[in-house]
Amino acid sequence: QNKEKEKRAAELDIANIELAFQNNEKEKRAAELIIVNKELDLQIQEKELNKKKDEFIGLASHELKTPLTSINAYLQFLQRNLANDEKNKQLTDKALQQVGKLSSLISDLLDVSKIESGKLPLLFTTFDIPELLKEVVEMMQYGNLTHKIKVNYNLDQLAVFADKQRIEQVMINLISNAIKYSPNADRITLSISETENEAIVSVQDFGIGIKQHQQAEIFSRFYRVEEMAPYISGLGIGLYISEGIISRHNGVLSVESKYGIGSTFSFKIPKGQNAESHS
Repeated sequence: QNKEKEKRAAELDIANIELAFQNNEKEKRAAELIIVNKELDLQIQEKELNKKKDEFIGLASHELKTPLTSINAYLQFLQRNLANDEKNKQLTDKALQQVGKLSSLISDLLDVSKIESGKLPLLFTTFDIPELLKEVVEMMQYGNLTHKIKVNYNLDQLAVFADKQRIEQVMINLISNAIKYSPNADRITLSISETENEAIVSVQDFGIGIKQHQQAEIFSRFYRVEEMAPYISGLGIGLYISEGIISRHNGVLSVESKYGIGSTFSFKIPKGQNAESHS
């Protein structure tokens, strides 16, 4: 009988240990579930905050656009009427330049809002990539005294079916960045190539380059390279907008970079009408 009691006591101890283990497992799972729920709540809150922020940016930018257009019109009127007053005309010219910068910034913020909501409009037409790039280079070389913009391609024609104004916007952004982020260089190089179905445009600079761990982040909204943020102005939305535009064309915007040597940004878009499938 004593042995039987001891056996039952041992079995009871084992059962209690198993029960305690099961309770511990339940408590552990409950704790894990609480953590997961908190993480989900934080993600939902973050999404809601981002949505409200996007709505605010879109609304504020839209509200700023109208008075800025009026200011620009008034300044242009003054500019015409001060044609013979050199001193005041110069002041008006400078004011118009600043209004232009502000207008460009507001347009970028509106583009960010449209990309986030999936409502970036595209107007598809057939146009020639080399001709467009030539126009962009002529425009940007005119106002640039620090870098020679070298064009390196042999293609006379390369027709694509895309939004000409938006592709021009991407070209301008990539060239501007190449100049901005290579302050000690004196040139940038542009190239155009093609595959059977795609047109490819590349912009190479010989500047500071981008560290490997930063390359995955540079197309994110409002991202700026830490080391250069104090020295180079901007909101960190140009590449985000450019990537959004190229993505809407069913294309890809990519970067190859070596820190301290330079970077090459390339975008490729379909030549034909399949580019329109995301519009």
